[in-house]
Amino acid sequence: MRFFQKFHIVFFFLLSVWANAQRASVNVALQESPSNAHFRGLWLVNEQIAWVSGTQGTILKTTDGGTNWQKIVVAGYEDKDFRDIVAFDANKAFIINAGSPAYILQTKDGGISWQKVYENTSPKAFLDDIGFWNEKTGLVFGDPDEGGYFTLLKTEDYGATWENIGESLPKAQENEAGFAASGTIMRFRDTTHIWIATGGGNTSRVLFSDNAGKTWSSFNTPIMAGKNSQGIFSMAFKDKKSGVAVGGDYTKPQESKLTSIYTKNGGKTWKLSKEFSSGYRSGVSYVSGNSYIATGTNGTDFSDNGGKSWQNVSSEGFNTIRFLPNQKIGWAVGNKGKIARITIL
Repeated sequence: MRFFQKFHIVFFFLLSVWANAQRASVNVALQESPSNAHFRGLWLVNEQIAWVSGTQGTILKTTDGGTNWQKIVVAGYEDKDFRDIVAFDANKAFIINAGSPAYILQTKDGGISWQKVYENTSPKAFLDDIGFWNEKTGLVFGDPDEGGYFTLLKTEDYGATWENIGESLPKAQENEAGFAASGTIMRFRDTTHIWIATGGGNTSRVLFSDNAGKTWSSFNTPIMAGKNSQGIFSMAFKDKKSGVAVGGDYTKPQESKLTSIYTKNGGKTWKLSKEFSSGYRSGVSYVSGNSYIATGTNGTDFSDNGGKSWQNVSSEGFNTIRFLPNQKIGWAVGNKGKIARITIL
């Protein structure tokens, strides 16, 4: 009997060693950038086409998988910090800027010209995230404006006009807002499920709708919170039930406690990771299977078990990261023009 007990112990030990040895490795290949702007907006159309947005009114675009990047400076908006971008192909894209006045700009000719489709001159105006679930219908989430309600702009005419439906959201708590750190605090699944993450308040919340934004619920999370610099900075979902969220305190990038959480019931309840990410993380993306990848200014981490534990895979740090759906190819962008194509091996 003791022999079999010892055999089982040795067997499971070897199985654990083998499983760790089989963990995916991550290749981070830095690419030549034509700009020194700080980038936080990133959108992938396919393996060849990607768009990037950032400071100094700068947009980058590749149509050859990152071999070459075209630099575009949006005329008349050279002093703006474009925190997020969404693109549908090599010609059509939308961008939003941080701060007031707040703008949504649209291009239909690959960035040669941009049209203003929304403007808000309120001193409190601040847009955090833009997303579309098809070319016709999209949302922009922003910080609370007058009256204490979050901004939630909706378009149903391909971005030509935008209506603020923010009063449909739960009212903001004191100091609660969104983080425009990576353009990934608002996530969609199909045309019904929407999640929005907050921070800055006493508790970091997830706002959730399962009917395309008609009604909303809010759920508290156990991630780091309590200061203006703390909360959820990014989310990603495998499906309507399973997802992860990362964040922390951007003023303390090395602090790794309470920086990552996961859900198995669509965001109604969240659990702390057993092994946290290796510090403050501003961007996370779903990869495939149960795998996610997260990044921040001090490095990049990988999880192959749905966010329960994280393993540092690179000391290269970025502001945001995105992977193509159910593929092992993505990009990450950061400060001083930093761009990398990332593959899971």
